[in-house]
Amino acid sequence: MKNIVIKILMMLLVVIGLVLLFYSTDDFDDLEEPEEATRTEVQHVNPELTEGAGQYIGKSIDDWTADFGYPERIYAGDNKYEHYIYQANTAYYDVRVRDDKIGMIYAAGIDADISPFKVNQRAAEIYQGTFIDTEPVIKTEDGEYSFELTEVDMKTQPLIKYGKVFAQVYVDQQTDKVMGVRYMTAPLLVQMLPYTAHLNGKPLERTMNREQSILTQLNERETLAEIINMIRASSDIHQLELYQPVTKELCQRNTPGVSKSKAYDSGEAVNMWLNTERQLILNNRFSRVQAEASDCYAARYLNK
Repeated sequence: MKNIVIKILMMLLVVIGLVLLFYSTDDFDDLEEPEEATRTEVQHVNPELTEGAGQYIGKSIDDWTADFGYPERIYAGDNKYEHYIYQANTAYYDVRVRDDKIGMIYAAGIDADISPFKVNQRAAEIYQGTFIDTEPVIKTEDGEYSFELTEVDMKTQPLIKYGKVFAQVYVDQQTDKVMGVRYMTAPLLVQMLPYTAHLNGKPLERTMNREQSILTQLNERETLAEIINMIRASSDIHQLELYQPVTKELCQRNTPGVSKSKAYDSGEAVNMWLNTERQLILNNRFSRVQAEASDCYAARYLNK
């Protein structure tokens, strides 16, 4: 009789143990769920830039000139911004300044300091350890601007955010090499609209305001030729002489052998042509270039 009682007690203990184990497992699951939820909410963020031209975005132009000196020329641009142009044999910077603050920098040339990138670097390398949001959203007083990077964008002009600074990386699709970078603030990215964009869910159509003074057009014309030469230099191709006569016929006529674009600026125009009309921009048979920056950006390549 005693043995039977002991057996019954042991069976009861086993049953109680199984019940406790079952419910304790559920409790552990409940504890783990918030951790999993927390992990899914973690946002990928690239570190702020501490080197290269991009670190000056949002800073005073005095900080820039303290390190880079004074520009070769300054001219008025859109929306009360001024262009500070720096040109060396192998480095080019177009710095946009408003109220003494730097809002945008376009940089090209093999010695341009575009950290964390390098001109002629393999573009595939920038994806390693770098977070790229293909659908970035910018909140403004007007609402939410949502951008969408297409497959072509990812191959030719991926957008990478470092802290509050956006870096638009220009890539030669044929060689898969970095050719330049544009650093900018969120407001100037909204102004530029280089990608498919929506405002509060409604599609936006990009429009370019080309109402500029003659002096600005002449400076933009020079900038266009300089960037063309900088891109050619990065590909080890000789420089082109700027053909001096100023004309608007390049934008007004459909002339064969002329590169034309309704781009945001000279830098964007040249990098677009690199991927669409490289047989002209990188042709080593030409010795001169006729540039125009009026109703559009245009370039005609000439022989002497």
